[in-house]
Amino acid sequence: MKRMDVSRIVCIADVRLTERLEAEADRIGLRETWSTRGKQVALKARSVWQPFGRRLPMAESPSDIIRFYVPRQHERAAMIRLAAAADLYLPGRGSVYAEDVALIGDGVQPWDEEKLCADQPSWVVENRMEPAPYDMIYCIVQRGRGGELARTMLEMGLCVPIVSFGEGMGMRDRLGLLRITIPQEKEILLFVVPPGDSDFVMDVAVRKANLHEPGNGFLCRVPVRALAVNSRMHLDRRKHVATMEQVISTLDQLRGSTDWRRMSAAARHHRGAEPEGLVRFTLICEEGTSSAHVRAALDAGAGGATLSLLSRRVPAPHEGGGEVAMASRARECCDLVIPRALKERIEEAVTRTGLFAESSGGFIETGIVYDAITAAGR
Repeated sequence: MKRMDVSRIVCIADVRLTERLEAEADRIGLRETWSTRGKQVALKARSVWQPFGRRLPMAESPSDIIRFYVPRQHERAAMIRLAAAADLYLPGRGSVYAEDVALIGDGVQPWDEEKLCADQPSWVVENRMEPAPYDMIYCIVQRGRGGELARTMLEMGLCVPIVSFGEGMGMRDRLGLLRITIPQEKEILLFVVPPGDSDFVMDVAVRKANLHEPGNGFLCRVPVRALAVNSRMHLDRRKHVATMEQVISTLDQLRGSTDWRRMSAAARHHRGAEPEGLVRFTLICEEGTSSAHVRAALDAGAGGATLSLLSRRVPAPHEGGGEVAMASRARECCDLVIPRALKERIEEAVTRTGLFAESSGGFIETGIVYDAITAAGR
């Protein structure tokens, strides 16, 4: 079984930009992309005929949430190339961030080693922006309840929410007849925020979504490094040479961080502290094969899982220039947050179910979780 410590780069971009990102990834040797469909939300501008006092409507932009795996020494260069290919530095286009993960599996090689190394000299790109520490807050709520939480984040000027969909697994099966009270369909919300605001954002999410009540959802925080973060919360006509989002981005560069604009006076989250005894444990396998693997993980002590669909895309043979053609194949992604002490036992359990067999084509991704909130508390 092969284990690799890598960087997972996540690009969140409008669906019209996906081809650009895939083509650029192919040029720099990232031969596999893993994507799921979601949406970025923002508040629309008030129309002339809309009465004051009425809440602004929300606009939804269909987006792809695309992940790439790269060697850690190539993280910054890859992020710059991908962000530049889709102009993610511009407000409203999308976001790109990276986190440290470990990949476990047989035959896991998501990049072309020869092409990656051979193209290294051309990766030196002049760019004043550097990846900055952010927190990615991962929130799961019952489907239909994510809209109000997303609106709250926008109205408070905290972040641009990214929304996707999934299914709950595990916990409902243990409740017997009571499982009908907990819907299976889930909404998954991502909030990429400065560390100084992450405690405040988590408190707002817990209160707004009633996460302190059983069955209402789950929340956790993951440390990431972001190169570009979508800050366009209002879709309004441009009235000046530069938008407010561009002014804020420039001030971030001049100040060297986003700490100057934090909204909370509470103690900030300390990056250097040891994370709690939690691990994000993700199973990725062929579509239709995840049930047995998740059941084994639950029997080994995992509390629950969230299933979402992924599209694994690899470059198809092509000649000449132009955009790269992609061949797609459906995958299932099961996210669990487990105690660190159970990691090896759960890993052994899913191995026995054939996760790494050729028919399943699966692998495990593990990463850091700083804290998690459920009905049982932190």
